[in-house]
This record gives sequence, C-alpha cells and structure tokens, in this order.
Amino acid sequence: MPAAPRALVFDLDQTLVRSPLDLRAMAQDLLVFLRDRGVAPPARDSRWSAPELARFVREQAPNLEDGFWQIALAHEQRALLQSELEPGALESLQAVRALGFRTAVWTNNGGAVTQTVLDRLALAPHLDLIVTRQEVRHLKPDPDGLRVIDERWPDLRETFVVGDSWVDGQAAAAGGVPFIAYRADQEELKRRGVRVWAAIARLIDLPALFS
Repeated sequence: MPAAPRALVFDLDQTLVRSPLDLRAMAQDLLVFLRDRGVAPPARDSRWSAPELARFVREQAPNLEDGFWQIALAHEQRALLQSELEPGALESLQAVRALGFRTAVWTNNGGAVTQTVLDRLALAPHLDLIVTRQEVRHLKPDPDGLRVIDERWPDLRETFVVGDSWVDGQAAAAGGVPFIAYRADQEELKRRGVRVWAAIARLIDLPALFS
C-alpha cells in the first residue's frame, strides 16, 4: 500500500509572489473606515491587523462588512497589477510535487484576485488546491484554512505551512502543523511566540528539507 500523501501549504504574498501589498496600510485604512462610523475596536499598544479587524466587523458590525471588504479588495487589486513571481517559486513547486507532495495556497486575499495572480504568473497548474477568504470562516492567524484542506484531503499523513509572516506561523501552530519560515523576520516571530520547524532564505532550498 502506498504511503499516505503529504501536503505543503503556501502563503501567497511575499511567499509565492512578490507584491507591493502593504498590510499595515490596509489595516490603517480599515481602521479609519471603522472609526469614521463610530465602531472602531478599542485602542491598544499593538496595532490591529486586517484579520483581527475583519473578525471584529463580523462580530460587532456586520452591516459594515461590504464597505470593509471593498477597501481590502482595492488594496489587493492595486498590488495585483505589480505582482511578480517570487524567485524560485515555480522550480520549488515543481520539485516538491516530484517528491510526492500535494500543493496548496492559503491566503487571506479574495478568490478572484488570487486566481488572477496565479493564472497570470503561471502558478495555477502547479497547485492542487486554492484556499482564499471566501472558503474560510475566519482569516489567518485562525487555522480555519487547515480545516478546509483537511476536509478536501482527509487522507493526508502530514501537512506543512510555508510563509513569510508571524500570521502564517501562528495559524500553523494553532492548527497543529509545522511552520517553515521563508525570509521571515525572526525577531518578530520570537516576539509573537511562533515556533519554526525550519527557516529558508530561498524557495529553491525547500525541497532539500524533505529529500
């Protein structure tokens, strides 16, 4: 009997693609949108991330969700126009698939924008599954995307998450899977309590972790 399959789950921005998507600027615009409508979350020392604000809106002001996501989508669409392949992305995907891995992308971005990027940069044929914010109940760092993947692939033996951010690392940890940090800010990972299974500076080095 063949061994059960394994999966590598990739973040999108700054992992498979290099884009000017500025998540801090997005979060700031979203926060201004909420404050202007008198429903902003309480002030705190650490900044509010876009996923945290999305959860806040869903729970506290669902009537504002349409306007909220229009702002997020505008940021994503602007970044789409300037995105390019992360060096080694295609080669790495091809190599890990040759090792028998299933490949997925898991992003907080919208589905249409994500599909457009993957098609334009010829990444789509090398991915077995695409999980965007339309498929999940909660955004990363919530691990709900891993639930979607497990439901699609119930026969998986092992799953690894590859990403550049503490958000990816916390999502992996919450879902009980190893995190591979790609060009991540190690100090930020430590500050956030993210455990790293492996760290790589080049995507082309990823297959060697499993060969």
